[in-house]
Amino acid sequence: MNNTLLQQVPANKAFSQFDESVARQFAEQFGTPLFIIDEAGVLARLQALQGATQKLYANSLISISYKTNFVPGLLALLHAEGAHAEVVSGIEYEVARGLKEPAQKIIFNGPMKLDAELVQAIEDGAIINCDHEDEIDRIEKIAEQLQTKVGIGMRVHFPDAGMPWNRFGFPVTNGLQNPKTLALVKRIIESPNLSLSGLHSHIGTNIRDLSYFAKLGQLFNDFALELKDVFGIELSWIDVGGGLAGIAPYIEESTGENKITEFPLPDAGAYAEAVITPLLPYLNSLAKPAMLIFEPGRTLFEAFGALLTSVVGRRPEADDNSAAVICDAGINTLATSYVYDFPVKCFAQVENIRQTQLFGPTCNQKDQLHTPLPLPALKSGDLLLFAGVGSYCMAFSYSFIRFRPGVVLWRGGSEGEWLRKPETIKHNAQLELIPKHRKQYA
Repeated sequence: MNNTLLQQVPANKAFSQFDESVARQFAEQFGTPLFIIDEAGVLARLQALQGATQKLYANSLISISYKTNFVPGLLALLHAEGAHAEVVSGIEYEVARGLKEPAQKIIFNGPMKLDAELVQAIEDGAIINCDHEDEIDRIEKIAEQLQTKVGIGMRVHFPDAGMPWNRFGFPVTNGLQNPKTLALVKRIIESPNLSLSGLHSHIGTNIRDLSYFAKLGQLFNDFALELKDVFGIELSWIDVGGGLAGIAPYIEESTGENKITEFPLPDAGAYAEAVITPLLPYLNSLAKPAMLIFEPGRTLFEAFGALLTSVVGRRPEADDNSAAVICDAGINTLATSYVYDFPVKCFAQVENIRQTQLFGPTCNQKDQLHTPLPLPALKSGDLLLFAGVGSYCMAFSYSFIRFRPGVVLWRGGSEGEWLRKPETIKHNAQLELIPKHRKQYA
């Protein structure tokens, strides 16, 4: 039986050896739908990012974006290779501590941190980046109650630089020449319970134009030098966030067309050079080296996650030139399929190629996994592999009509190991309650 690999770019080697034989074995052993993580691929990408950043600045560190792929077994593998943790909630913070990650290796970001979570992070000595002034006020009060002084980071964005994102953090325009920015910095450094220890920014997502990162590095450099010259502040960390692209193509909404070719992963060395080079004047001026923190998410995980799904049925179409099939994975599994046309590997005999619509199993009119694409004539039991789903899909999957699928670590060949079991009705029943006067019906 011949296989066809649709929309594959040779530059991305993830799952190139995941052939029909392996797909069949995984489907029989673990069932479908099934998320799969390429262990060798994701570890190699981490090492590439670590090597590229540390080559240019030795005190660089890679801190994993937990929200991008919140599978603890995978995170534990990456921590074992020296990666730190970037968390945006108390839930993620608790998971990081449960994985034995030292608090000093946890970067606590996000716009909502509960008081109890802040107390824990302060007592533990975690790195805290603040998103808004009310959060700074709360940290100051907590620090006063704990009779301590807390070094905090400011999350900033630079409106005049054309950065994609501006929802989070404090706007910084013209540095300390802006009265609001100057007042905020003074407010922090004049507090007996606070000190300004770091800066943080996260400029967007799925960014391929490295000039954005070079601009970020330059703006950070200029602002940090100004803080040093005016107030004598030498930062302990600069957190440049994430945002570097993965491989998945956007659906082109403006034209209704789809871009169905995988992008190559951005080069780790070129990315590191873009960010770090403009920052070196400031970093090299410090008496004590500052930490330079990177928070990869999409660019670390995306290419090395896949979804294996089975065709469960065919539905009639109006003509012989098109086809439609129903899969056991839907928008409840690939929640970002409305944004991306994920490349598809088809394990079926190459014959009767037709434009085919892939539908999911839910009773939702919008449950479509892809814009129509050319596929062989599919039948019940045929397998498809969606590539490039390693970021956000596993985290965003939800229980709607069908329960969330499991996640398996692929170690090459036919070797796989559960990282997360599929949800079942038993898991659901642990949280659901029946009114007392209706217990006899349960």
